[in-house]
Amino acid sequence: MEQLNHTLFLLINASAHPTPEALAVANFLAETLIYGVPLLLTAMWLWGTPKQRAAALTATMSIGFALACSQLISAVWPHPRPFMIGLGNTFLDHQPDSSFPSDHATVIFTLGFSLCFSSLRRFGIPVLLLGIPVGWARVYLGVHFPFDMIGALCVAVGSGWLVVRLLANRQLGNRALSVLEIPYRAVFALPIAKGWVRR
Repeated sequence: MEQLNHTLFLLINASAHPTPEALAVANFLAETLIYGVPLLLTAMWLWGTPKQRAAALTATMSIGFALACSQLISAVWPHPRPFMIGLGNTFLDHQPDSSFPSDHATVIFTLGFSLCFSSLRRFGIPVLLLGIPVGWARVYLGVHFPFDMIGALCVAVGSGWLVVRLLANRQLGNRALSVLEIPYRAVFALPIAKGWVRR
């Protein structure tokens, strides 16, 4: 399996002299696109419907749980990054820690699956599709293996499903939402009164 992982990596990884345009696109996908996750969650909370706000809370908790699982896996089974074993070409600075699973892909895939499991597929499916180029970019730039993305996908689907199910049990999600809305309405009283954000 490891040989297959290496072979797939070398097929995707950038050549020794990629074009500046290819590097710019890959760097944007690998490093910048992830910031769309908190922006989307914030927008869903501030301006979304009650269902979207609840889904934003669920997705945030799912991502937190998924990242905890990812860190546990990395601690129990550390896996070197390509540049740590001298494989391929690297065009992105990264600390030499465990590569499996990819945290970036875990966050994006977990958000997508959580939204889909919360019956918001029109948001979830595009997010899931965005996870594919993000995963490609991080392999292309030499900081991850393809199997790191498969691992992230597995962690994401399991975490998203589990958290959605747990919060649906005995209306735990709705209770948590009600509690969080109290300080939100106090802090954002003026913007809410002026209609800038949703109550």
